[in-house]
Amino acid sequence: MKPQWQKVYDALASDIGAGIYSPGERLPSEHDLSASLGVSRNTVRRAFLSLSQDGFIRIVNGRGSYVTPHGVTYEIDATSRFRQTLESLGIKRDQTVIENTVVAADGDVAAALGLSPGDDAVRHVSVIWGDGTPFLLSRRYFPASLVPHLAEEIAREHSFTRVLQLHNLGDLHRDTTTVSTRLPDQEEARLLSCPLNAPVLEVLALGRLADGRIAEWQNALMPGSLVRLTFKSALQAL
Repeated sequence: MKPQWQKVYDALASDIGAGIYSPGERLPSEHDLSASLGVSRNTVRRAFLSLSQDGFIRIVNGRGSYVTPHGVTYEIDATSRFRQTLESLGIKRDQTVIENTVVAADGDVAAALGLSPGDDAVRHVSVIWGDGTPFLLSRRYFPASLVPHLAEEIAREHSFTRVLQLHNLGDLHRDTTTVSTRLPDQEEARLLSCPLNAPVLEVLALGRLADGRIAEWQNALMPGSLVRLTFKSALQAL
């Protein structure tokens, strides 16, 4: 015989799969479900936790539990961008900028960008949302010397790509992409609204300008339950 929480899990998973609850929709509260199903709130809470771990929902403290979108496939090539994938699927995209500042490049960042340790780099950290769900935590680094007052220009234009165009530097092409999986740390899990024990995709990507100069090094995290990656060619991009 299945435990009570498993029955609640199965019922909600079935309703989500049948479209009774749509992506981005808030589920009934633990209190309401426990009353309607005749089970304890702890039983509902256990079912919610399992649904979250399996990628059906995301739990936002103080706000409730929301159905997560599924089936987003990101096809990576030399110039593709994740925001374009969301837009092509009709998913409303938004971005929260967490940090955009000049920092001293440490060993890893300096090596990736071809700088000396301690040289100035712009660190840009943001979360990309789709229909209210956090899909991608991006940590991007750019050589500060690439454009005068680069951090200020990115803040004004809301786009590194746009800054490159304004300075006639051409398009950004990513020539290496490395993908692995790991568990998020506590801050990453908070920003992505995912459980600490749910694997995330970690994508490291290096971008160059047409003249060969390194212009970007990116570390991006995406919940493995939300995103699939495919590679279109040998020239890969994030």
